[in-house]
Amino acid sequence: MEYLKINGRHFRNMVINASNRLEDEKEYVNSLNVFPVPDGDTGTNMSMTFKAAVQEIENIQTESIDEIAKILARGALMGARGNSGVILSQIFRGIAKGLEGITEATSEEFAKSILEGSKFAYKAVMRPTEGTILTIIKTAGESAVNSETSDIVELMNEVCKQSEIMLNKTPDMLAALREAKVVDAGGMGLLILFKGMKEAISNNIEAEIYNTNKQSNKKETIVSSAVEVPVEIKFGYCTELLIIAKDVDTNKLKEYLEKIGDSMVVVSQDEFLKIHIHTNDPGLVLSKAVTLGELSKVKIENMREQHRNLLGIADEKVEKSLEKDIAKSDLIESKKYGFISVALGEGIKNIFEDLGVDVVIEGGQTMNPSIQDIIDSISKINAENIFVLPNNKNILMAALQAAELSDKNIVVIPSITIPQGITAVTMFNPDVSVEENEEKLKEVIKNVATASVTYAVKDSESDGKIIKQGNILGLVEQKICEVGTDMYKVCADIIGSMVNDNSELITIFYGEDCALTEVEKLISKLEHKYPNLDIQQYNGKQPLYYFIASVE
Repeated sequence: MEYLKINGRHFRNMVINASNRLEDEKEYVNSLNVFPVPDGDTGTNMSMTFKAAVQEIENIQTESIDEIAKILARGALMGARGNSGVILSQIFRGIAKGLEGITEATSEEFAKSILEGSKFAYKAVMRPTEGTILTIIKTAGESAVNSETSDIVELMNEVCKQSEIMLNKTPDMLAALREAKVVDAGGMGLLILFKGMKEAISNNIEAEIYNTNKQSNKKETIVSSAVEVPVEIKFGYCTELLIIAKDVDTNKLKEYLEKIGDSMVVVSQDEFLKIHIHTNDPGLVLSKAVTLGELSKVKIENMREQHRNLLGIADEKVEKSLEKDIAKSDLIESKKYGFISVALGEGIKNIFEDLGVDVVIEGGQTMNPSIQDIIDSISKINAENIFVLPNNKNILMAALQAAELSDKNIVVIPSITIPQGITAVTMFNPDVSVEENEEKLKEVIKNVATASVTYAVKDSESDGKIIKQGNILGLVEQKICEVGTDMYKVCADIIGSMVNDNSELITIFYGEDCALTEVEKLISKLEHKYPNLDIQQYNGKQPLYYFIASVE
């Protein structure tokens, strides 16, 4: 069947079907990770990002492709996880921009929107690298606008064909891909989405979202919200909503909202405005919001009721968590500085909290927090300035995007490892300015050399090293330097390669799969070998990585 135009209903089916196809093939995309370590999460991040996007349009009934594209782009942005997810969100933000003001898109208009997606993606990356998802979306956009077909089915055929040809060339562009004998994972994820879109329009598929795990997510949200509620709740209703409007004076809106509640967050982008506030009269919030534009995604939760329910089922662990969060609640006076850190592992989480970090977001390898997760954490802190420590290279872009979307003064310190994050917190000086702290922390983390010990998830080759599945890998600054069969020996060897005449401190975080007796033997050997160095050990309880270590 020929399609000379597609509307909002067609586009909805296309992207939902694309999301389902990516969910089916996300593990295959993960397997394309260049390094054979257990954090090949490109497919997971892209799938979760796009799933968050299509959930926003699931119940939207409109013939306007403009409206569907805008809501989809907003959902992708707020749900973006990892660098690949952030780039994907920018691609569909560009597509939405290209479809602005259009109810039904012609082949030419849709082609231009794909090219616009390419432009937005490139703008989002400070140093664009060819041979990645960026190259694939650029190829898709250029092939689309160069196509002379008026049939959108044929257009998508051409986009998929040219994208796949370019994807197969990515190993020629990046040595790491060539050595690992794989194509770019992000590019493959995007191609799967395009193929899913083509399949839907070609076969007239009425797509429905599957495998959304909504029930488990809802339960987790309720428990989390209940734990955060103080015993004496000043404002009882957590009120959230989305306003679709243009030219809203956010400063005036904030002035109004501040008078009727607390824990306020107002985030705006393009024609979308998201509000979160704790208030005793949600009606006042809604009445004000409806004068500004169209309302969507309205959610009101009774926090007093949640608290009462929690008290009825709480065990000792939850009660302790409640007491801890009460101490951190928004009812305390505003302070000058606040901290957010990302970490995985109960022990590492506790270390950050002991150092004074206000909110620790659980995440890291294989599970990157979304932009929404980071924004939600920002809303929990009553501080004039908030420092965010991503502690993972793949979370940095999401943190920067969250900072742009927040109405608070957010400073992202580009820490890409746990030791860098801990060093940043310990070197923070509350008596100097934001600018001085930012400059200092960005400088000190450069002096933290980080190593990690994990295992190979597949056969591979790296810098001439033959790697077999199950081998123990020692990495320095994300480069595989040691391959062995004994995790404790690999850890000792990798630390040995990092120590130099200027070294003063070795810090080791051992994971949940380590035996304490063997860890103690390792520490004893290191103390004997480096008598002049201070050696610290902590039970990080982190998964996947047997050891995370730093030398300073």
